[in-house]
Amino acid sequence: MMRLAELILLLAPIAAYAGWRVFAPGRVPSAAMIVTAAVLLTILAGSLVWLRAEDAEPPDSIYIPQHLEDGKIIPGRSVPK
Repeated sequence: MMRLAELILLLAPIAAYAGWRVFAPGRVPSAAMIVTAAVLLTILAGSLVWLRAEDAEPPDSIYIPQHLEDGKIIPGRSVPK
């Protein structure tokens, strides 16, 4: 099921472009559409950078997976070297 979702996400922009070229072959996108697409791509890139920095652990840390200790589940965590 996951592969199908990945395939759809891959092919969706290609299908949108092909549909635009088939149904509006002589028209160019308006300036408002180009500006909107540029703003959305900028927001997307910024959010990806922010999310990457937010979840990053220090590169020299050691990951300790979750484990059972005295009948309690201790969540996974990173500790410095």
